[in-house]
Amino acid sequence: MLNTLEKIEIINPPNILKKKVGSGGIDPSLIRAAQRKMYQNSANFFPLAEKHMRRISELLGNRERRPKDILRDVSDCVGRMKAQGAMFDYPLVTEVSAMLMNFLPQVEKIDADILEILAAYQTTVRTVITRNLRGPKTAEGQELVTELEYACARYYKYRFLREKKSA
Repeated sequence: MLNTLEKIEIINPPNILKKKVGSGGIDPSLIRAAQRKMYQNSANFFPLAEKHMRRISELLGNRERRPKDILRDVSDCVGRMKAQGAMFDYPLVTEVSAMLMNFLPQVEKIDADILEILAAYQTTVRTVITRNLRGPKTAEGQELVTELEYACARYYKYRFLREKKSA
């Protein structure tokens, strides 16, 4: 009887990507230079964030489209804010945007409560940026996040109770 190891044939497929790129990786000095440049980013985040805030307001003002389509486009703006918050070292912007990204898919219609939550989101983002609440979370920043969390929770609770009563 043959040993099982004798039956195994190892086949190494060609690594096409490695042939195109080469080997050896990226020079560590280039990585350090890129990281230094990222951390020294002096670009002003506010104009970019304000562009997204205006876009959200425009979308909400257009009642000719279906609510789901409007909310999808609002989610797109919020998703960009989430990514850009991290890029510009505003973790609170990323956190509130992520919270809203989880909240919006469950919203079915745009009512006064949703408009209020979105206005609170916009106010929170503007406050975080204008007060330059960057880096690790501060007590002030966490308070803003908590208020938005409570607003979303109240909406869920109200909506759930309303739907339960009508059922």
